[in-house]
Amino acid sequence: MNRRFVMTIVATLTAVATASAVGQEFPTRPIRLIVPFPTGGATDTFSRVIAAEMSKSLGQQVIVENRPGAGTTIAADIVSKSAADGYTLFFTDLSTHTITSSIYAKLPYHPLRDFAPVAAVNSSPLLLVAHPSVGVRTVRELIAVAKKHPGITLANSGIGTVTHMTAERFRWRAGIEVTAVSYKGGATPVIALLGGEIAMVMATVPASIQHVQRGKLVALGLAAARRSPYLPDVPAIAETVKDVEGAVISGVLAPAGTPRSVIERLNAEIAKASEVSKVKEVFALNAAETLRMSPDELQRALERDVKAWAEVVRATGVKVD
Repeated sequence: MNRRFVMTIVATLTAVATASAVGQEFPTRPIRLIVPFPTGGATDTFSRVIAAEMSKSLGQQVIVENRPGAGTTIAADIVSKSAADGYTLFFTDLSTHTITSSIYAKLPYHPLRDFAPVAAVNSSPLLLVAHPSVGVRTVRELIAVAKKHPGITLANSGIGTVTHMTAERFRWRAGIEVTAVSYKGGATPVIALLGGEIAMVMATVPASIQHVQRGKLVALGLAAARRSPYLPDVPAIAETVKDVEGAVISGVLAPAGTPRSVIERLNAEIAKASEVSKVKEVFALNAAETLRMSPDELQRALERDVKAWAEVVRATGVKVD
């Protein structure tokens, strides 16, 4: 019995030593950072500045690979089935990731069990923008127009994404009827809005703010409880309609089973990259506040968000087959 006990202790210490060695040696080759959106949107913008800094710090290339489609589920499926070694990571909008389990009838993966949380990166509130031809400058004016003309178009960056569900949340809370129009990626609906094809977009800040600043689009409100220190002149939607919040919460996930030492190394490297002046400038330009979470804290946050978005999905009745 004593011999078995000693062997168990030796095996445990060996496993710990091996895991530590893995963390110290990692990485020995390039890392794939899979992004579930096309270029130009919030998640893609943030992934690229983080990847550039991590490449310098790690001494290996961190390569951004865009795999858009199906409300981020194509990219998520790829990552969930990849080797759990830290060389394939998922840089995603965590809000959308936590929505998928409620909105899709069937998923080829589980959004919590099949992933290991690595790090939260930042949070950037969504921005409700309108084409000038709509003739509104505030959320209150928009609601009045929408009640006069039910079915006004309100676009988003993909079915099941946080832009879609936040738009649905706004429709529900404001008591208006809109026609949802879904595009692929954050930049595409904004381009359509600039062309006058649609009336409004629940947009990401990176895809829309430059057009607002040039007077080509009208910023009606941030989907947040309060105004952003980065965009102090833009009111929060909550100033007119309560409980309309939605943000691109950028974060990194790995396949379940990735060694803890590798996850902790990546968490530290992402935190370090987020403190680089150039990265902080990109965050600030896009009204994104840096987030700091341990892998365990992120796991708890994801679990909470899955429950919270499930309530919104039930209330709005949105489903994807």
